[in-house]
Amino acid sequence: MDAPLLALVRLNKSFSGVRVLKDVNLTVRRPGSILGLVGENGAGKSTMMNILGGVLHRDSGEMLLEGAPYNPRSPLDAEKAGIAFIHQELNLFPNMTIAENLFLNAAPRSRLGLLSYGAMNRKAREALRRVGIDLHPATRVEGLSMGLRQMIEIAKALRRKARLVVFDEPTTSLSTNEKNHLFSIIRELSSKGISTIYISHTLDDVLGLCQEIAVIRDGSIIGQAPLAEMTKERMISMMVGRKLDQLFPYVEKKRGNCLLRVEGMSRASILRDIGFSLRSGEIVGLFGLMGAGRSELARAVYGIDPVDAGRIYFRERLVKRPAPEWWIENGMAYITENRREEGLLMPKSVRENLVLANLRKMALALGAVDTRREDRDSDLAIEQLRIKTTDKARQQARKLSGGNQQKVVIGKWLLTNPQVFIVDEPTRGVDVGAKFEIYNHLNALAQRGSAILFISSEMEELIGVCDRILVMSQGELTGELERSAFSQEELLKYALGNRACALPS
Repeated sequence: MDAPLLALVRLNKSFSGVRVLKDVNLTVRRPGSILGLVGENGAGKSTMMNILGGVLHRDSGEMLLEGAPYNPRSPLDAEKAGIAFIHQELNLFPNMTIAENLFLNAAPRSRLGLLSYGAMNRKAREALRRVGIDLHPATRVEGLSMGLRQMIEIAKALRRKARLVVFDEPTTSLSTNEKNHLFSIIRELSSKGISTIYISHTLDDVLGLCQEIAVIRDGSIIGQAPLAEMTKERMISMMVGRKLDQLFPYVEKKRGNCLLRVEGMSRASILRDIGFSLRSGEIVGLFGLMGAGRSELARAVYGIDPVDAGRIYFRERLVKRPAPEWWIENGMAYITENRREEGLLMPKSVRENLVLANLRKMALALGAVDTRREDRDSDLAIEQLRIKTTDKARQQARKLSGGNQQKVVIGKWLLTNPQVFIVDEPTRGVDVGAKFEIYNHLNALAQRGSAILFISSEMEELIGVCDRILVMSQGELTGELERSAFSQEELLKYALGNRACALPS
């Protein structure tokens, strides 16, 4: 019997005395395999892949590549062995061209040793053609969609003759069409003998794409089985160690007075005459397809981006100059969809990030900060949100997994006990167990009388947790549904531009 393409055998890894990988066994059985890897945030997926990629070194255990010992000391060793990584945060230089990114370390040169842009562009066209992209190689990356950038990363991996490609949460920023194109590329790679390890929290995607699925929990592989033996329910149970009776916990809440009202908000070519209201004690969803203007609306309400027209009323009083500082002072919180650049201070500790929005309330005389309250509040948030760290609240935010970074962002704002909470894709890149906890925290906040605007691309999520759903299309509000009228068909109808005859007031 032939040796498997890749075998991880009893891998162990500890940080500061804390074991994060415990006798991990994982197998990519043959060339062309598509292996799904799922697990909660902090379960050990990133650590395992960093060891595979030569970024980290294992404490014990072994790795075998086609039966031969594989001991990468650096990412360059992994690349030479034919292992490529497509990270959630893509490793491209936006200010450089496609060709320059593809040939960053191996640009073709002329006989005189000068860069040969003609040869580089010609080879770049061939690489792009392999992933079905027809773009000029001299195009700068900064103007491309996330889907196209991802295809460039794949083209770069194939140019380096990768035989195993690891995808880490590849669809978090992709449209449906871009995701479908990505899956077709992965299947085509499989047909050519190039294997894939596909890491994702979107379990339906894993079930629809992968041939075999492995589940990791608390640093150990709980099981690896063919697709035919896996169901969504079984994966969830293996991931969280318990059965989740409801993926989307909905609770009855008492709606109260209007907390926020927006009238006639417009911005050229982006927003057109938007009006809506949020009442205390309700979770209002905001749905729309890519480019509908959902995030742009949230940023305009919070005063981050300018508008041409519109009025905002908070507790029935006109807000003359909406700005983030004013909203924070008066009880509105906002989580942007870009957590790395806008939600966290990456070099700072978990504790410093958690208390950041609440520092004024923690101030003592002469500008000093109540450190005991800092410790108490940050420890409470870590416990309630189950933020997994290796050094409690002292760990740097940049060293957390993506899902745990998202939990820190949410915890930071929950500590302010906001009256109005705008959350933009709060569960993106978060595992199913953590999603359940986030929903419960939002439900509890609404039950205490807060109003929540919940922006999401997942219809099933909005239908599961919201009391009302607003729908946008091309910068306009086209529909508003009460819970009794929720359905994916109705949401899509309005998202595609069919307006409701009369929007509810």
